[in-house]
Amino acid sequence: MDPAQLVRDASRVHACLQEMPDGRVMCTKRVTIQIPARFAERNLAYVGMDNYILGIYAIIVEDLYYGISLINAMIPIDPGKTNRIKVLGQDYLEFVFEPGSTVFKTLDLVKTDTIPYNIYDELLSSGRIPWYIGYDDLGKLFDTAQYHAGANIGQNREVTQLLASWVARDPDDLTRFFRTTIRSVEDMRKKRPAFIPMKSVEYSATNTTNKLGGSYFSLGVVSALNDPSDRVEPIEAILRK
Repeated sequence: MDPAQLVRDASRVHACLQEMPDGRVMCTKRVTIQIPARFAERNLAYVGMDNYILGIYAIIVEDLYYGISLINAMIPIDPGKTNRIKVLGQDYLEFVFEPGSTVFKTLDLVKTDTIPYNIYDELLSSGRIPWYIGYDDLGKLFDTAQYHAGANIGQNREVTQLLASWVARDPDDLTRFFRTTIRSVEDMRKKRPAFIPMKSVEYSATNTTNKLGGSYFSLGVVSALNDPSDRVEPIEAILRK
């Protein structure tokens, strides 16, 4: 599947979903939901007799339009079929819902305050951003953390936006921040950044001392040689005293 062929249009998604009196949500058209297959390995999805997925997913209508969810909670779904597919070379789980079937079993979600950490660890710390999460979406990642997870984070969106700006890099030069390569909102939405792990010693460390003193020493040495520091940072000045 090529996401570039899809049009992002949340109104098309909302139009085909209908909440029932018993709390279920049904679809009036064919709907598919996609999440990275890794979510099932990271306690962010449970697939089997009962299916639960993290509320950070892409929902696609008629293979033409899509919308995204950024809910920090596990959601029970009732797919008619589950496929393992490739999207941009990565493994994804695709849940298929035929017209008239139940998509979400309930909208009454259980609060779990550890979920935001799992989201941070998988998406930001490890730099594994799904195809459907854009640069501007990443800054809203924890907007629902307090309401849906009962976790006291995400109150200041600026913190999440800072983390997003750190892991988003220029696809042509991973040492450059993506924010320095765009000039408008249109640029931001037309060009997708590359994403690095926040814990990467190659790209996240900003000075030679940190690169050599962190984990994966050989990678740090190569990074320090290829991208040497051009100034002494405060932490380095303190360590040298």
